[in-house]
Formats: sequence, structure tokens, C-alpha cells
Amino acid sequence: MRSRSDDELYAVENRYLGPPGRTMPWQARYRAYAVWVAWFFVLVILRQQLGIFSGAIGWGLVALAAVFATRTTMRFVSPERPTLAVLALFFGELSAPRDVTVTDVAVIDPRHVRVTSERPTGRTA
Repeated sequence: MRSRSDDELYAVENRYLGPPGRTMPWQARYRAYAVWVAWFFVLVILRQQLGIFSGAIGWGLVALAAVFATRTTMRFVSPERPTLAVLALFFGELSAPRDVTVTDVAVIDPRHVRVTSERPTGRTA
């Protein structure tokens, strides 16, 4: 949860609360609605390509996944870090080259492996 700031620049956040007299049960910044639409389209395309979650339940799952992705994305968005910068950072992290380190993997030398065709009988001699 974010702490409240005394700075007037950060105190004002554009939020859509709903029509006058009828507020929404949630508060979201205007940017969050655009981010939700973007995530929804990405997840719909992914759903169609993979051929999963067919029917009305699938649409509901895609909408809920878009809500989760939007909430996660908007956690990192601030006036100092705009939405596009957060998304560019995310995709940059996904595509960054990683060092491959092999520390806990045992390497088996095929010259020291013996293959037999006998099956164990379970009896001890």
C-alpha cells in the first residue's frame, strides 16, 4: 500500500468514481482502464492462439486475468514512472540475455555408463 504524500503534485490522482450520485465499488485511475483494455486484448489473442478456456467461463477468466495483470502493472506506475516506461522495463527484462551457470548439475560421462539387457528379478542371492 502506498503512503500518502504531503506534496500537492502527488496528492492529486485522476480517478473515475462513477456517475454523480452512483459511485463505483472500486477506485481506479484513468490509466488503469486503458491498461486493462490492453491486457484484455493481449490475453484474448493468447486465448485464441492456444485454444483454451472456451465459452463464457473462458471470457470471464480472461477478464479476471486482465484485472490481475492490471493491478500488478499499476502497482509500479507513479508520476515519476509512467505506464509505458513500466511496460518497456517489463518486456526488456523478459528479453534480456541471462548468464547460464551450471553448478548443481551432474555431468555423466557416457564412457562410464554400462547398459545391460538383464532385468532385475527382485530376488537376492
